[in-house]
Amino acid sequence: MDVKQKFLETIAKYHMIQKGDEIMAGVSGGPDSVCLLHLLRECREELGIKLSAAHLDHMFRGRESREDALFVEALCREWDVPLYREEIDVPEYIRRTGLSPEDAARRTRYAFFERAREKTGANKVALGHNRNDHEETVLMNIMRGTGIEGLLGIEPVRDFYIRPLLEVSRREIEEYLKLESIDYRIDSTNLKADYFRNKLRLELIPLIEQKYVPHFGASLRRLSEIARCDLSFLEEQTSAAWRQAVTCGRGKIKVDLKKFLPMHDAIKRRLVRKAVEELAGDVKDFEFRHTALLVDFIKNSAAGSVMDLPKNLQGEKQYDCFYISLKNFRETGDYLYELFVPGRVEIKEAEVSIQAWVKPRRGLMIIRTNPLIAQLDYDKIKGNLIVRNRRPGDRFVPLGGHLKKLQDFFTDEKVPKKERDKVPLVTAGGNIIWVGGMRIDDRFKITEDTGTVLILKMERQED
Repeated sequence: MDVKQKFLETIAKYHMIQKGDEIMAGVSGGPDSVCLLHLLRECREELGIKLSAAHLDHMFRGRESREDALFVEALCREWDVPLYREEIDVPEYIRRTGLSPEDAARRTRYAFFERAREKTGANKVALGHNRNDHEETVLMNIMRGTGIEGLLGIEPVRDFYIRPLLEVSRREIEEYLKLESIDYRIDSTNLKADYFRNKLRLELIPLIEQKYVPHFGASLRRLSEIARCDLSFLEEQTSAAWRQAVTCGRGKIKVDLKKFLPMHDAIKRRLVRKAVEELAGDVKDFEFRHTALLVDFIKNSAAGSVMDLPKNLQGEKQYDCFYISLKNFRETGDYLYELFVPGRVEIKEAEVSIQAWVKPRRGLMIIRTNPLIAQLDYDKIKGNLIVRNRRPGDRFVPLGGHLKKLQDFFTDEKVPKKERDKVPLVTAGGNIIWVGGMRIDDRFKITEDTGTVLILKMERQED
């Protein structure tokens, strides 16, 4: 199978390109990116795309990198492809940040592609990673202990990045360019074993193929495919566990411990990483050790314990749930609403609404099992209904009990501290008549003498 056919089949296999797409190719001047640009140019009518190119001079190699930029500029002019160019002093960026050359170059490059995409109006960025790059990445990730995700290597499609040469080998690319009489640049740093990837490429992989496993690359690709299938199953299980045990709020995530704790550790770890990603936007720099420590904290810490986490997050263990929240997450402030009868009020702070109406006691079915519905003796209620959250000194008489501090009631009912300010209290004449969703006041319960019944119904708002 020739390179062009593999290129087109890879695009079709992973649904990389649709007609009307505006594709920007990242072109360094090396063989991979030059081959990519040539194939996109040759097939642009067949693919139905608009094509442009982008080149970043990292300023790593002085005159050599400037010549690379001039080469790409001349090539794009010859092939009638619009070019967006920038140069960034990455060595200076490394001195300021302390990052490794590989990490600094990667961060700079992808930030550049973001800017270039906005400038050119492209909706996809095509990159020239090849099959060998993919194999090297899998091996690097094995050696770094990145877990199953690392075994995926380089993904064919991620966000708006596509890699149409990912199933073409480096040797096939070089043969294609030779056959087409297309010139390209050689990055001299790729010939030196100074960087981790280069050491693997130039030293370790040839040694393994020569002395131990002749088809080592194929073995790595097979491992990657197995991991992709297994990971797909794990993601399905994690999504099901998420729906079962997790509730998302504004700036925080609540995990139901009764459902979470029996889960397999593999799902627990994936679940907390998903929670971190949900709050922080990604899980970069949230390492395996952080994940393991967090799961252990959830399993073994006492109620009320708090844990500081990376990415400006905080964990808090409560009686029957665990919260992960942003450290700057604002607790619920004081609120107060008037509730008319009949009428309905939205309590945005508690993310609920409460509806009120009255009915004659005669013939009314008494509901005792639904905590979201309260039925009270309306004749005993004096004054307007007010819905508010707790205040210092609040007391009431829980149904069937005696006068009690609201704080003690919350403690007995194991209401997490973070949730107590949200609980709506329906009051009248200075008395709490209903702790919303939990308990009515015994003094306002329905009796045989009740003539009119006040019905309160609480509904939780959907996020």
